[in-house]
Amino acid sequence: MAPWFQHIRRLIQKPSAAILILILAGVIVYVNCLPNEMFWDDDDFILKNQYIQDWKFWPHFFTDNLIAGAHLVSNYWRPLLQIIFAIEWHLWADWVPGWHAVSIFFHTLAGVMLFKAFDVLLTHRTLAFLCAMIFIIHPVQTESVVYPNSMGDALAVSCMFTSLYYYTRAKRNRQRRWWWVSLALYPLALMSKETGILLVGYLALAEFFILQAAAPFFLKAWRTLKGLWAFIGIAGSYLILRATVLNFSNSFNFYNESTSFTANTGLRLASFFQTLTTYTGLLFIPHDLRVERVIQPSANFLTPDVFFGGAVFTALVYGIIRSWTKQPLISFALLWFLISILPTSNLIVVINAILYEHFLYTALIGAWLAIFLTLKNQIPVKNKPIAASILILILVIFAGRSLWRTFDWRTAVNFYEQLLLTAPHSYRVINNLGMEYAEHAQPEKAETTYKMAIALDPSNAVAFHNLGNLYKGAGRREEGIAYFEKAIALQRNFIFSYTSLAQLYLDKNDYANARRIMEQYFDYANERDYTLNVLIEIARRQNDLAGVQHYTQALLKLRGQ
Repeated sequence: MAPWFQHIRRLIQKPSAAILILILAGVIVYVNCLPNEMFWDDDDFILKNQYIQDWKFWPHFFTDNLIAGAHLVSNYWRPLLQIIFAIEWHLWADWVPGWHAVSIFFHTLAGVMLFKAFDVLLTHRTLAFLCAMIFIIHPVQTESVVYPNSMGDALAVSCMFTSLYYYTRAKRNRQRRWWWVSLALYPLALMSKETGILLVGYLALAEFFILQAAAPFFLKAWRTLKGLWAFIGIAGSYLILRATVLNFSNSFNFYNESTSFTANTGLRLASFFQTLTTYTGLLFIPHDLRVERVIQPSANFLTPDVFFGGAVFTALVYGIIRSWTKQPLISFALLWFLISILPTSNLIVVINAILYEHFLYTALIGAWLAIFLTLKNQIPVKNKPIAASILILILVIFAGRSLWRTFDWRTAVNFYEQLLLTAPHSYRVINNLGMEYAEHAQPEKAETTYKMAIALDPSNAVAFHNLGNLYKGAGRREEGIAYFEKAIALQRNFIFSYTSLAQLYLDKNDYANARRIMEQYFDYANERDYTLNVLIEIARRQNDLAGVQHYTQALLKLRGQ
């Protein structure tokens, strides 16, 4: 064999050298994102989230939804992620390189722990290294790394792969203490992101296809259940909690209502096949990378994208069945892929998205492991240096594509302008672009963009509020009042418009309307003490002594006096 090939093999066989190479790969690919701005979900999850900015709110991490600190409601409960965010905020506030550095750290850590887990599990260091490398540098991973709020993926997966590593060590070496370490990491994964529940599936695959590979079917199944009973109990408890006390906005139906999509299983299955078509392209030719993808679900299974996705799914099932006994690692890899995309498939839990690149965050491991295993079994020894050369070229191209992708997230304005080209009917993109124009002192562009959003969805309060803010800042008082009033009329609990609207009424000495708005705001506000103080001041300006007394008594009662 070629000397260079032998040298690389010997280098990878050294765990410390392999880990160092993985770390360097993660740093080289993502260091470019350190100066990138914070935007997209970073606004609500971090920059406007008062819970992470004041430690007095830390109990809310465990009782409220992830963005309650921004006065919003979501389906997400991720207290460990919020703890990490709070620590970061108190270390460097909105200094962006710090936020990006932590995201890169956890993503790279997840890759390193994948290498360690697969090294012990597969007992094949080269396979473990290749899976970890493809995980770290693959271009679809950029969506989970380059903006700080997406760190939930890497944080949860770091816990999951570390748990898999210690579980496998406990089984291989019969050391019970590592089993307890593995078990303790499961709740941490669940408190990082909802997809942490996948750990029990990964452990089941490891037990059934690898750790118990030599046993008969029913004995393997029994031993798998026996080994995972505590993990299954934790997963079940988590699901019960998410269905009850931690059910903030319908944990199992993000639409929070019955729609043609939620009610039609066939439509959701067809949309899943559509995503498989896109996923197949992204896994092997990741050129068309973008965050917002508008997909119109089709119930026609004969349309090209649905039909091709159905064929891919059929091929996966066939491969699993065919390899079940003779090549169990292939079945392990293909089932890893399917299990990984199950939570976002809309087949079990209906979520408010059909496809995002980060849905492949762990799924790509199974797909590429199946490829590596197939190549390992099919390529003659004499041709392995050629195969290695091709693989290295692919890895370099992937790394370069990921590095180039980080530039797409450099500034918010550029990001949204580019995204608008491929998602011209996305309300979120248009409205966010308007906010960035306003932030960068481009009021004319902001006004035009907000009106585009309103025309796209006139029932949404957000753009009305933002346009009201724009007019308020420009001194166009009456126009600002009109748009704030419209936002509140559309959504009574849209708390962001109340104080701005009340201030505009106060500026024109319209105390009656200012008082009306603040009284409405009192029903929704967290700052009830502040609201009552404002009402006291308004009543005083109106010379309404009875009103002053009424609000003062309410304030004293609120304070427990």
